Amino acid sequence: MKAMKKAVLAVLIFALVVAVCACAFGDSKKIGEKAALKAALEDAGFTPDEVTDIDIEYEKTPSSAWYEVDFESGRTDYEYRIDAYTGEILSATTD
Repeated sequence: MKAMKKAVLAVLIFALVVAVCACAFGDSKKIGEKAALKAALEDAGFTPDEVTDIDIEYEKTPSSAWYEVDFESGRTDYEYRIDAYTGEILSATTD
């Protein structure tokens, strides 16, 4: 019985260590702010020189992560949500 409890405890500790490592090192596969901006600008049809007020923020929940990319061109505001791992455009709005 003691051996079984030790084995279960060891498995639980191992699972905890793996989960902590995954959280700590999982963000290393993010595309980065530059790639997120590039994806948004390409979709909008601009180069970095053609936009102003660029703002990029990293956001995450337990189940997903994304970059919020905002910029202006002329009188139009652009807002993009770019998946932090795939670079996929999740949403795009203009105002």
